Amino acid sequence: MEFSRRIKTAGRVLGFGFVGALMLVALPARAASVSFFLDQSNTLPDGNHYLSVMLTENGTGGVDFLVQTLDPLSNVAGRNFGIQKFGFSFNDESGFEIAGLPDSWRIREDRRMSEFGKFDIRLQGKGKSRTDSLSFTVNGATLDDFDALFSAHVAGFEWCNIIDGKGKYGKNNWCGDRNCITSAFFAGSMGQLPPPDPSVVPVPAAVWLFGSGLAGLLGVASRQKRKTT
Repeated sequence: MEFSRRIKTAGRVLGFGFVGALMLVALPARAASVSFFLDQSNTLPDGNHYLSVMLTENGTGGVDFLVQTLDPLSNVAGRNFGIQKFGFSFNDESGFEIAGLPDSWRIREDRRMSEFGKFDIRLQGKGKSRTDSLSFTVNGATLDDFDALFSAHVAGFEWCNIIDGKGKYGKNNWCGDRNCITSAFFAGSMGQLPPPDPSVVPVPAAVWLFGSGLAGLLGVASRQKRKTT
């Protein structure tokens, strides 16, 4: 009788522990993500955050892109303003699939992005399909598969350098009838990838051993109960 009570108590404790372990394993892991800015330009002053780029590893074996224009461009947006081209390269020649592009956008390979050079992939849309927020997915890729340099072409803004009487650059303003810049190329680097997320871990072998041990213990308890009845 005493042995049976001990087995039942141990079984309850181990059972609660096993359920807790399974719940811990079932917790969703946070996706790896990296964000950076495109702060170089072929025409406008360098050092401003013109666009933001975010890459996120999704749960289906791909990387989601989100490219957005920021205030230095959005504040001078004119008619039909937005991103018209976006370029990036891979670290190897693996076959990846690009999905989820906006309507009228297409994929071009080995194309230049002004002075920032040639990229493996140049996504581009027609003038009517410019957007201030570009999103798409590269299936079959991870963050490590991309080269560090990214580039974008934005059009449809009116940027003017107003020079004051001292020969210094003043504020950026609407161009009106003055000669102004209406499009430019931008670039930026992804830099160093973040360290692996500690929450993204494989299921430890100890969890499965724990489950096997629990099953064995409960089996012993069941046999002992049958012997005593």
